[in-house]
Formats: sequence, structure tokens, C-alpha cells
Amino acid sequence: MEIKSVQKGQDYLGYLFIKSQMTKTATNGSRYFNMVMNDVNFDEIDAKKWDVKPEDEAIYTNGKLVKIKGKVQEFNNRLQLIVSKMRLVDENDEVSIDDYIETVPVNIDEMIGYINDTIDDFTNSDIKTIASRIFNDQVGHLSYFPAAKKHHHAIKGGLLYHTYSMLRIGKSLAGIYPFINKDLLYAGVILHDIGKINEMVSDANGSVSDYTPEGKLLGHITQEIVDLEIVGSELGTDPECLMLLKHMILSHHYQPEFGSPKRPMFPEAELLHHIDMIDARMYTMEKAIDRIEPGTFTEPNWSLDGISLYRRSFE
Repeated sequence: MEIKSVQKGQDYLGYLFIKSQMTKTATNGSRYFNMVMNDVNFDEIDAKKWDVKPEDEAIYTNGKLVKIKGKVQEFNNRLQLIVSKMRLVDENDEVSIDDYIETVPVNIDEMIGYINDTIDDFTNSDIKTIASRIFNDQVGHLSYFPAAKKHHHAIKGGLLYHTYSMLRIGKSLAGIYPFINKDLLYAGVILHDIGKINEMVSDANGSVSDYTPEGKLLGHITQEIVDLEIVGSELGTDPECLMLLKHMILSHHYQPEFGSPKRPMFPEAELLHHIDMIDARMYTMEKAIDRIEPGTFTEPNWSLDGISLYRRSFE
């Protein structure tokens, strides 16, 4: 049964992938699962399973494919699935977990090669060395790490795909604005979110179970600033190059409430922020309108400031 076809009050029986799961305690003291699940088309639905046992908490974790029985209800104007029965799939089910894991549309090795080729073309040796070192230190994680737990590029390999897409946007814009230092802009793109690898706990399927203690207390921006300082000191990176890279990381969220204590104060930093926003918002919009029929509107999308998107009816 497809998620996009379910209606309020309908019984549900089918296979779903546990994209995220948090175990919580109800007011009566019982434990329950608060889950986000997706079907084979990668459509998602919120789900709850009440009165879970301690052994259930060990079994039904992020990244598991399950067969469930439940009922569709409405909560806060959103459909959610109340799960009555759930079990792990087995060989008799004749389904593959690989079909339920959303992955990026570009080959991983191709994206890694594209980024490394870009770094190889840098003319500034300091920027080239530090970008290469930090990127390649994390390249193994980038084959599966998502860019977020729930929002944009929250899929297997999403962090690498986000970086790759931003780099392509950056190269287009750098041709329009020739006064831009390409090495600085591209390095900022490559490094701006790489700290997320230490911010979140992800399995090999790209499912994030939680944030690390450092992620909760410091966030990826702070961790990346520290990493730049350590690696830059070890490599003897030019102080000005290191300072500008730090500023780009520090300011790319633009607003203090989003984690940036400084706004961009030079052109490459300004461009980095807008390139990041373009790619994140376009990805989110594409996913949202793919789930609706032409000529209709989406539900309000809080990742896009609460707007309802319209899907055009012509190609």
C-alpha cells in the first residue's frame, strides 16, 4: 500500500522503512515509538507504536525494514499511522531493504572525483592543501552520510550530493563575477558542512538516529572551526587564508538564530550562503512537488518558511 494513497480512518498493511525512531515516555509511564517511516516510493508518514517493551526498543531501531499493521489517523492536520503490529522482514517476504533506502542520483565515486579534481585545480597552495586534507580525511563517511536528520538531502550520500551540487552552482556564478576568488569560494563550499559528520550519528544506510554530544552542545559550525584551526596549525596554513575560511564556515547560516554569529563580510562568504540556500531550497521544493498532482498545492512546508508550493500543470 502506497503512503500517498492512504486516507484518514483506513487500515494499513505493508512494508515500511524506519527512517527515524525515538522512544518516548507517555504521561502514564508507558513507552512508545515516535517514528518517521517511508515506503518503496520514499513517501513518508509519521507513525506511533504504543506500549512498547524493552526488547522492542532493541529491535526496532533506525534503518530497519518492517512489516506493519495499523490504522491511519489525523493529528494536527497531518496523517499519521498508529501501528498495532510490527515485525522485521525475513527472507519469506521477498522484499529488499535496498529498494526502501533513498540514495543520491549521482554515482558516489563520480562526485568524489569531481570534488578532488576541483581541489587539484586550485592555484593557492594553502587553500588547496587544507581543503584536500579535510575532505579526504572524511571521504569514507561521505559515501553514505546524509546532510540532515530530517530536512534537505536527508538521504544516503546526501551530504556529498549537496556539496557536489553547490560546487556546480558556484562554478556557474564564478563565471559571472570574475572578481571572485574561485579557490576560496570552492573551498568554502567543500568544507562548509563537513562538520556534520561529527554532529550526527548515522548508520551505513544514511539514517540518523541522534545527534552526538558534540553536535548537541557545539553544532557542526563550531566543530568545523576547531577542525580548521587544528589542521591549519599542523599544515602551517597562511593565517589570512585560514581566517577567511573560518569566517565562511562561521557565517554561512547568515543569522545568529540559525547558528551564525557573524554575517558574511566578503563576497565569497556572501555567495556561499546563497548557494547553500539555493541548493537546499530547490531540493526541498523538488521533493515536495513530486508528491502532489499537477495543478495542486502542497501542505505548508516548514522547511520553506511555511509556504504551500504549487505544482504547474504543464511541462
